[in-house]
Amino acid sequence: MPKRVRCPYCDRLFSRNAIDAHIERCRSRTRTRSNHSQIRASEIVVDGNNIAYYLAPRGTPRVGNLINARRSLLSAGVRFQIVVSAALKHKIDRPEVLREMIEAGEVIETARGQNDDLVIIQLAREKRARILTNDRFLDWRDRFPWLGETLVRYRLTPTGLILD
Repeated sequence: MPKRVRCPYCDRLFSRNAIDAHIERCRSRTRTRSNHSQIRASEIVVDGNNIAYYLAPRGTPRVGNLINARRSLLSAGVRFQIVVSAALKHKIDRPEVLREMIEAGEVIETARGQNDDLVIIQLAREKRARILTNDRFLDWRDRFPWLGETLVRYRLTPTGLILD
C-alpha cells in the first residue's frame, strides 16, 4: 500500500491517515459548488471496463461484475447505460455472456479503436448524467473541467453496488 494517496476530487497527495478526512471536506465543497440543475441524479453512464476489472483475480475482467452492477442499478430504479470497450470481449472471463448482453442492448460497445473513456464522457454530457467509475479521468480534466462534479465512486459487493 502506498504511503501517500491522491484525493479523487482535487488530486492532491495525502498520507493514508489524513486522506479520509480530506476527501470528506473535498466532497462537501464539491457538492455545494456543483450545479445540480445541470446533472440528473437519476441517470448514470457506467464505465463498464472499470466495473469488469474491479477486484479481478489475476487481472482477468469478470462479466459477473457487470451483471451484478446492472442488477443493482435496475433494482434501484436508476436509468443507466453501461459502456465497454471493443477489446473487453477478448479479455473477459465469459465472452459469450458479454456478447449476449451487447446484442440484447444491455451494454453499449464502443467501436474498435475508439476511446471508451471519451465515449462515456460524451454520453454523460449529452444526457447531463453522472458517471459511475472509480477512474478519476485525469487525462480528460483539462478538456472537460466539469468531470469532477459528475464522477460517482462505488464499491462492488456480492449483493450489489454501494455508491460513495
